[in-house]
Amino acid sequence: MQLDYTVSAARPLALALALGAGLLAAPAHALVLSTAPVAFTGSASVTDAEGGTATNANGASLGSASVQQFDASLGVLTGASVNVQSTRDASVRVTSTTGSGGSNGQVSSNGTGSSSAAISAPGLAWTFSTITLDDACAGNRRAACTGPATSSSVTTNSDGGVAEAQLDAYVGAGKVDFSFSAPLLSAEQTSSAFAGTESTVTTLTWAGNLGISYTYLLHALAAFDNGEQALELDFGTVFVGDSAMLGFGLGNAAGERVGLDLDEVNGSGDTGKLSTDLKPFMALLAGPPGLSFNAWLDTSEAGVFSATYLLDLSDADVGASSSRYGYTMSLKLTGTVLDRPAVSAVPEPGSLALLGLGVIGLAALRRRA
Repeated sequence: MQLDYTVSAARPLALALALGAGLLAAPAHALVLSTAPVAFTGSASVTDAEGGTATNANGASLGSASVQQFDASLGVLTGASVNVQSTRDASVRVTSTTGSGGSNGQVSSNGTGSSSAAISAPGLAWTFSTITLDDACAGNRRAACTGPATSSSVTTNSDGGVAEAQLDAYVGAGKVDFSFSAPLLSAEQTSSAFAGTESTVTTLTWAGNLGISYTYLLHALAAFDNGEQALELDFGTVFVGDSAMLGFGLGNAAGERVGLDLDEVNGSGDTGKLSTDLKPFMALLAGPPGLSFNAWLDTSEAGVFSATYLLDLSDADVGASSSRYGYTMSLKLTGTVLDRPAVSAVPEPGSLALLGLGVIGLAALRRRA
């Protein structure tokens, strides 16, 4: 599926893990992704006839629009800012039908109307200013009156963030739905001067464009110091009683990334003989230097040993939870411990001297013979 995204203010990204000496990790800066603007338009009206109180159509729908959700494969959504650029056209018109009877002099009829506008979406509820207009219609009392409406055009622009608790509604492969309405839409015919029936009509039309700017961080990218998500450490062959320790590193790749969490470490196999100081951590920053750990081989007894440790890792707990990724890495440890070989007895110096004299004497006897 093709997404209607455009990327702005992109920063250089490094996908390779760098654990260089002397470098320090820095907090990531959010990337920005803006959706293509979506057009919307809608209109509603209400009519009030002479006599009685005002007529209301409060909450009338002014249409809807749907905007592309954030694709979690891009990273972790940390914010969503909605931008609206629009125009509200409001009008109030007083009219009268043809009547009969009575005098037919010049009269005037009056009416008033009010309207406001609102946008609603997950984590967002905006209400815009009220427009109030008055209108009048003048003419012969028994004639129909159809004068021009009183109108007003108001620019309604706004830009604001979505509540963090609702960010998950903006993640997915579908759309975010926005509703437009008139919380206030009323008309009131305030006079009865014509022989016919007088009425006031209030109309509100709202049209414009809507878009979302998503802020996000790349997913955490864990790797051992071999640059891979699997590491095998072999202690080789050692003797009972020897010291056996190996070091290794674990880091989060450089770039504008979310922090890395190590949620759990689970071992299997000879974990009593092959151990590590790996333990859960939170929000490891992207880039060098990463973290250093050790592994040990217990050499108290002979044997061939093997253990595997599975590391459950995930994006740090920021932004929309539905956009965070998790995965597993493996650390395999192997080693062989042998009994130390027995050491042969070494002759004492006196014994060596006697042996030497015996050899000399044997040689002399052979010469005499």
